[in-house]
Amino acid sequence: MTLTATAAIHERALEALRHHGNPFRNYFARHPDDEICARYHVPELYAQERELVLAAIDLYRQDATRHSEVLPILGSKGAGKTHLLHSIKHGSSRGRQLVVTPSTYQKGCDFVEFVLFQIIDTLLGGGTQGGVRPLVYIGEELTRRLVRNWLQSLDSAGRAELFPATALTRWARRLGLGSAQAEERCQWLVQLLSRSGTLPVRQALLQVQLEPGLVYERLCEFVARNEVHSVAGQMRRRIYQGFARAILLGQEDELAHFLTSGFTELDFQVQPSRQELVLALLRALMDICLTLRIPVVVAFDQLEDLLLVRRTEDGHRVSESFFAGLVQVLHQVDGICFLIFAERGLWNRFVPSLDGYIQDRLNHPLHLPGHGSVQAIRLDPPPPDLVRKVVVVRLRPALEPFGNEVAPIFPFSEEQVLRIARTEPTLRDMLQQFRRLFDRLVYGRETGDDAEAEGVVPQSVTYVEVPPPQPIPPEVKEVTILRAVSPPHVSARERSADSSDGNASAQLAPLAILERLWHQACDDARERLAPEGAVTGATRELQAGLGALMQTCLEHGVKVGPWRLQHVVPEFTYGQHPTYGVLTLAHWVCRDGPPWRVGVGLFLGRGPGKFRDLQVKLTALDMEPPVVDTLVLLRPADDLQLSGKTKALWEEVQTRGRPVRLEPLRFDELVQLYAFPRWLALLTETWPEDKPLPNLADFLQSQCEALLRLTCLHAD
Repeated sequence: MTLTATAAIHERALEALRHHGNPFRNYFARHPDDEICARYHVPELYAQERELVLAAIDLYRQDATRHSEVLPILGSKGAGKTHLLHSIKHGSSRGRQLVVTPSTYQKGCDFVEFVLFQIIDTLLGGGTQGGVRPLVYIGEELTRRLVRNWLQSLDSAGRAELFPATALTRWARRLGLGSAQAEERCQWLVQLLSRSGTLPVRQALLQVQLEPGLVYERLCEFVARNEVHSVAGQMRRRIYQGFARAILLGQEDELAHFLTSGFTELDFQVQPSRQELVLALLRALMDICLTLRIPVVVAFDQLEDLLLVRRTEDGHRVSESFFAGLVQVLHQVDGICFLIFAERGLWNRFVPSLDGYIQDRLNHPLHLPGHGSVQAIRLDPPPPDLVRKVVVVRLRPALEPFGNEVAPIFPFSEEQVLRIARTEPTLRDMLQQFRRLFDRLVYGRETGDDAEAEGVVPQSVTYVEVPPPQPIPPEVKEVTILRAVSPPHVSARERSADSSDGNASAQLAPLAILERLWHQACDDARERLAPEGAVTGATRELQAGLGALMQTCLEHGVKVGPWRLQHVVPEFTYGQHPTYGVLTLAHWVCRDGPPWRVGVGLFLGRGPGKFRDLQVKLTALDMEPPVVDTLVLLRPADDLQLSGKTKALWEEVQTRGRPVRLEPLRFDELVQLYAFPRWLALLTETWPEDKPLPNLADFLQSQCEALLRLTCLHAD
């Protein structure tokens, strides 16, 4: 190929790269469910470390009685820990597993409660793992087993009764004839249900002309006959029935109600304590998952940011409380595989200062067949050959049409890739260097402000070359005009920031960062809260979000009309109900007046749980000494109407003149509550450590003003 032809191909390749934009701008995963991980995944990267983690998870697939253990995965900031977790949660494995990835940690919360409600939120939420919701793949496997066991327990007459028959067939059955067809259908269905991963249970039933509603009723009777009447047996029976109802009838409300409230109302001979109830439900869920050979994995990603120890003075106290609670769960509940993704330096700083018994459990090695004993997994910088594969994957969408005409790492040279791989400490640092080098080679200059260079601005900006509008003066050798084309979802304010001068862009960049991360967190929260029962299952998460929002508003001086916060208790737990017995306490002051203590609770109970939720919340008014002057209950706007016992209780409270207020909460405001802690953690994780977080008062007032007004006295 001639030099002229090669130059022409390279120019077309550069044009294609300009059109696609800089693929190294999105260089880090924001959370374990970030789609950016799948888009730029390199299977060979950390393949050995991934194999070790999957081998640890398989221990629980093979042995349902195995003690809970902790496996630390340590690496520098930017080493690729979140991407590795994404590949474990959503990638191929030896089978299904329930991976719980808490994005918040409620300081002061009982750790067993924290783990339980994180599992419930993952089960009922709209998030998927391997493209399927956990409720669906656990429910399918459980219902498949229940239907199979029920059919195998029936005699010939019982099987024949399942299928409608004509009058002539009924007479034949009375004579002991005509039951062969029903027997064949049942046998075929049993064989089909014995093979996992085939037809969904409901579809299999319809193929043999069995009505799912009838099967659900018979399953409930079958489970009631065969489960013991202990507390554990009662819980398993209700969970079985809830999953079967969700899979066969498509109704998740019963399961959501039981997991959030119904488990506290079982027939107990001696009423258990709050801690005993929580522990019993957690063990019942674990027993079901492990019986189905579905390991339960609780993975804490970016531990230092989850605990917010990097930016707080009480980091040691928070981390000690976290690890003490973790060890408590290890002692009380079997079958959980805990994965802790943390920075190596912070891990080595905090763990040696913990009590000896905590260190012993955290440092206890796991014996992995074929791999030996593993105490911790360390993520070291990838070798140059893997870095090259990362570069190839990033550039492939733009260069694929050119085939072998250009190198797969174009516009880089082999020497440039090798030098960056050998000199940069982490994968993120390498991608930063590739981003800058890409801008120089493709656009002729580096782009973006300082905040963007630090990787805080995650969205890509495409630069296209525009022909010069007039002839080039003879004294000028070359002119390249670059125009920034922002993505369609970028706001006008961000576009104006891109087109303005450097100083104005630097001033507007922090606001653009806040808005981008906020919309990302809200979009994710909206998806997770969409399914039926997801809001109910996320009750504790939403209350924690409200507490985090109020605490942040206090720290940043947010005002609502003439009122400002003087003191906040993010989560105040009381009583014996684990789900409903929690409020956020906010002390509001106006000018020089005394503080007004407002208790804010999420009144989210549905169906049978509505009355119980209101009953528990109202007991906060009876405490001595009083903790609230006014109780504000936030109720979803689509279910604001009260009826029956709930209405009578509310009218009684109103008649007695108790200081309580019922406020409607729109779905978008529920989304904000769910998204807020995740947004704050994401902002803390992405913001440069050497720069303080900006004051968030104006941003929070603009985004959450309507929500904040509900939590205050009437500010109008």
